[in-house]
Amino acid sequence: MTTQIFRAALFDLDDTLVDRKSVYDDVYRVLYDRHEAIHGQTSWEDAIDFIWTLSPYNATSPREAFVEIQKRWPGVTGDPESHHQFYFTQMLKVMKMLPSAMNFVDWMNESGINWGVVTNGGQIQLQKVETTGLNGRVPFVLASKLFGVDKPAPEVFMEAVRLLDVPDIQPKEILFVGDNPYTDIAGAHGVGMKTAWIRMERKFPDDAPHPDFIVDHVEELKVHLA
Repeated sequence: MTTQIFRAALFDLDDTLVDRKSVYDDVYRVLYDRHEAIHGQTSWEDAIDFIWTLSPYNATSPREAFVEIQKRWPGVTGDPESHHQFYFTQMLKVMKMLPSAMNFVDWMNESGINWGVVTNGGQIQLQKVETTGLNGRVPFVLASKLFGVDKPAPEVFMEAVRLLDVPDIQPKEILFVGDNPYTDIAGAHGVGMKTAWIRMERKFPDDAPHPDFIVDHVEELKVHLA
């Protein structure tokens, strides 16, 4: 079987290149330890299991999550806006790359591969790029809130094609890599890109277009980008 080689690749950021999953645990461990209303009645294991239900498919709204946290533990003090600020302040303190992901980034750059990042979010995503050391390594970061349209809207994917600046490139010649079946895989599929899903020990849902590749780490995709 011939291995398909792509002319360019686009990557989601969180849980594709940077380790948002472990950071999520770290952030909420701080919240857990701070509030006796939580740790005084609930084990850490049970608490984090509940808190993960507030982040379906690795996406979250800290404001909405805090409303549910206060419903679950009424003694927790604060408000959604202050929790939003807490969440991202703590996240930036501990944000890091996924294991070996920076090696993969360096390999792409050394190999002359055309690539970029397309991520839902705003200025905080650019701060993650700075914190993790990706700044100066990534050719471009397209943050949806700054562009004005979130994934899975086709406009943000087509803007990424423009930013790749590869002559005459077609969407089918681009591999989109992400962890979210709906914003990443369905969105990229909708504009004709090929897709690779970062599994993260999950089963792909039945109600999203199936990805062309399922991998556990971006390094598995080298064979398609060489």
